[in-house]
Amino acid sequence: MTSRLQKIVFLLLLSPGFALAGDAEAGKTLYGTCVACHGANAEGNAALLAPGLAGQSESYLVRQLWDFKNGRRGADSNDTAGAQMRPMALTLADGEAIANVSAYLASLPANVPVATIDGDAENGQKQFTSKCGACHGGQGWGNEALYTPRLTVVGDSYLVRQVQNFQKGIRGAHEDAKFGKQMKMMSILVTDQELNDIAAFLNAQSREQ
Repeated sequence: MTSRLQKIVFLLLLSPGFALAGDAEAGKTLYGTCVACHGANAEGNAALLAPGLAGQSESYLVRQLWDFKNGRRGADSNDTAGAQMRPMALTLADGEAIANVSAYLASLPANVPVATIDGDAENGQKQFTSKCGACHGGQGWGNEALYTPRLTVVGDSYLVRQVQNFQKGIRGAHEDAKFGKQMKMMSILVTDQELNDIAAFLNAQSREQ
């Protein structure tokens, strides 16, 4: 696919109302390449810095895979996990393959991660509602229309690390990372303790999804 065509596809994926037409069954076969890090049931692996993907937003998965594939994510030398994901995304031949594996992951029951971070869930709810809820939903379940991820499935250690990456400019610095730039601005609004509290709140919400 030419770079011009890739850009057109990417813009389409960002257009409101764009309907994904992935084949979940075909995506299941493609996911075999991902099992070693993300787990047989896409439950993730904190030790490998791999998030849970089961039940994740389909539109978000498509966008992230394109970002890895096109260098909008994972290009920073300090993004160890992102650098590992880039070559994996490149194994997906085209937009159809990306749509298929995304459809498969979105079709799985939502992952319920094991909590590893202590925090004040009550304060976390307050912080999340005021700083994150408008885009990610009041319960952290994401918003397909806004291409925001379901935060309750990824795992608390992954969540904290990604917010810290945004704060440090490791993620969201690419000139074409529209949504990453938005997250970079929002990430500086939370302290380390507030971030742990938000993680505790999302852990509680993951058990209700």
